[in-house]
Amino acid sequence: MSKKIIVSQSSRLLIAVKIGLFACIFMPLISQGKFIFPYIFPKQLFFQIIIEMVFLLYIFLAFKRPEFRPRSSKMFLAVSFYFVFMFLSMIFGVNIFHSFWSNFERMAGFVNLIHYFGFFVVAANVFKTKSDWHSFFDFSVFAGFLEALYAFGQILGVNSLNHGSGSRIDGTIGNTSFLAGYMLINAFFAFWLMSQKRKKNWSVFYSAAIILNLFVMYQTQTRGALLAFFAGALVLAGLAAFAPAKGMAQIPWRLGGHLRKIALGGLILVILFVGSIFIFKNSSFVKNSPSLKRFSQISLNDNTTQTRLLAWKLSIKGFAERPLFGWGQENYNIVFNKYYDPLLYPTENWFDRAHNAYVDVLIHNGLVGFAAYLSIFALSFWFLWRAWRRDLIDYPTMAIFSVVILAYAIQNIFLFDTQVTLLMIFLIWSFIAYLSFGLKEKDGDLAQKPFQPNFLLKAALIAVFAIFFYSVNLPAVSTSAQGIEALVLFQSDFGESIKKFKSSFATDTFGVPEVAGRAYELGIQVTSSEKFSREDKKEMIETAAEGMKIALEKEPQNARLIMMLGNLYLASAVLDSSYLSDAEYYLQKSFQLSPSRQELIFAIGQLKIYQGKTEEALSLFKKAVDLNPKAAPSHWNLGIISISFDDKKEGEEAIKKAIALGHSYNSSDIKLLINAYSNIGDWQKVISLYKELIILTPIRASAYAGLAAAYAEAGDKPKAKAAAQKAIELDPFFQAEGEEFIRRLGL
Repeated sequence: MSKKIIVSQSSRLLIAVKIGLFACIFMPLISQGKFIFPYIFPKQLFFQIIIEMVFLLYIFLAFKRPEFRPRSSKMFLAVSFYFVFMFLSMIFGVNIFHSFWSNFERMAGFVNLIHYFGFFVVAANVFKTKSDWHSFFDFSVFAGFLEALYAFGQILGVNSLNHGSGSRIDGTIGNTSFLAGYMLINAFFAFWLMSQKRKKNWSVFYSAAIILNLFVMYQTQTRGALLAFFAGALVLAGLAAFAPAKGMAQIPWRLGGHLRKIALGGLILVILFVGSIFIFKNSSFVKNSPSLKRFSQISLNDNTTQTRLLAWKLSIKGFAERPLFGWGQENYNIVFNKYYDPLLYPTENWFDRAHNAYVDVLIHNGLVGFAAYLSIFALSFWFLWRAWRRDLIDYPTMAIFSVVILAYAIQNIFLFDTQVTLLMIFLIWSFIAYLSFGLKEKDGDLAQKPFQPNFLLKAALIAVFAIFFYSVNLPAVSTSAQGIEALVLFQSDFGESIKKFKSSFATDTFGVPEVAGRAYELGIQVTSSEKFSREDKKEMIETAAEGMKIALEKEPQNARLIMMLGNLYLASAVLDSSYLSDAEYYLQKSFQLSPSRQELIFAIGQLKIYQGKTEEALSLFKKAVDLNPKAAPSHWNLGIISISFDDKKEGEEAIKKAIALGHSYNSSDIKLLINAYSNIGDWQKVISLYKELIILTPIRASAYAGLAAAYAEAGDKPKAKAAAQKAIELDPFFQAEGEEFIRRLGL
């Protein structure tokens, strides 16, 4: 084959690889409601498919063009060793399956994250010029601009633009905090590009991107992002104000030689502005701004901060148990459940992340992984500085990228990584790795010769990648798609819904636990529904249980899944008392994995009530109170149970304590009290509670019907009749039953 033909083929390969890398940058815009976790799974799926194709093409490109083969540097090795240690932590961890695959909600297992390493390797070695990197970051800014426009539409109230996380804007990312981080990083990218390109049209676009991105970031009301922005602005102003002569000469926008003074003024302004937010946090200016109000509430005594500190504290216990290689990727939930602090209840119950990226790495990957992770940040700053000193980049590039990494690092004190932030940081690391290659004195890699693979090698590579592509992506798609179909069909075609659930479970992928969780919710729902026959209820329960058991084969130490299965059997005991033995087995098994969790204690207490072991039940509910005396729900539950067992004094004291601690006293709570007092025949109290309920729900006929029954039990037939007549008046549905009730009163 002639050299000309080989060059032509390699040029096409290079173009295809670059197009694939550019396509990856649009991953944050991907969302698809036909999958479970529509803001997570489709993004990662899109990214994985693109990268797998890109990497295969890159291998063929590297064969033909030695200059594109992977090169080595301390930065490149640091990222590589981080993945090596991640792999070892998976091998020596507590659940290799979960560490490798993760789940639909996170998509952050080893097999998912290795795709970001592939992105890093290819980008660092394929982009060779300043123009290449400008284009790459231009694509990111453009994607960020589109994301900001979508989020701006949410601000304007465009109905077709869905929210994934409540009332606060979240774009196509589905989470306000991650949207804020993405906006902030792309704003810095636009600022950097504006310093590199002096043409007016580009400056107008970058200015618009910066303004819109920062506006959207502000509107997310995310405190971590605001803190990262203020810190970044402070450091950037400081770097400009105290820039050495060489650096000052490289900064555009000379502004008549007054840049240093302007930067100093900006530095002081940032400090004064941030300080004034806290000093004047009770002013109308701060209170009327949701973002500034939330930012001003940052303190060690803040509820969110307290829960994070408790989670980090218990994480240290987990680290001490497995310090070297950690628990394995994605196994933080096992640590959290084992060392669960009862003081977290009821605010935070089920963490699968520490909400601190550094603690996550320490738990997942141990000291070796943590050291490698931190070394990447240290080397990033070092190589940016060296690249500037050796004139590979200008001062604005060094300063802005240092600030971007700092802002990312600060926000990750309060967050964990997800697809969007991972894409951004690996984009940055690939750029710095490229710079680190240019700082090497010699590069023997470039002296290598082209290699033309034969047909067998090409076929083998394509076959390996085809198998990898299929096994990593397609079965999980089937699991999710059939799970969604089962949920959609549940109300209209129960039988077909059951079949779809079973087909989804049969795929036997990492996605089964999430689908089984949806089936569990439906199983709990049908046990108290009158719309389903007894046979259909049992079929739904058995189907959900089947899915949960398959899930537990993959995650045998997942205390939450085990508790859910126990609760499913417990709720189903109203249909078949034989389920109680299954409930006891799974609840006790979950309790062994998380012995200080109040929710489990309540469930086991409820089980004891079903079994007629009232003393044991009361003891368990009291234990829950002792674990955290400030938890209002624990006092409330103890109060309800105590009253039901005819210990009104202790029960009413517990109820008062719960309300004093902030328990919401609503119509559902009143109904629970009505049931408790009805159990002991205190009809006068039941009557007074129904009157309270009627005040809260004056047009609910069922409240008057209940009041009528309570009056009848108390022997007050005239009032029972009047209440029954009121129920009939409010809802004719009660007429036949109400008239029969009145007839039996004998009035």
